Amino acid sequence: MRMIGITLVALAGNMFSVSRWGSPHSVRASGWVMLFSAAGLGVLTLAIPTHLNWFSIAYSSVGFGFSLAYLWALVSKRT
Repeated sequence: MRMIGITLVALAGNMFSVSRWGSPHSVRASGWVMLFSAAGLGVLTLAIPTHLNWFSIAYSSVGFGFSLAYLWALVSKRT
């Protein structure tokens, strides 16, 4: 779980730097990377070889939630 947390911090830092200093095209490209990374982290959490419990389901839901948020932001008509 710590490794997943560190990955999320690194991805969030990348997204901040791209949104701050990148072009609109690079922001969208990074958004797609974040979408698939967040979904992958949700899947990875569910694939941990242990019994599913409320924590692992909630933790993977956070990853899937972020993935859906990125999808919503990418397909909305925002400029």
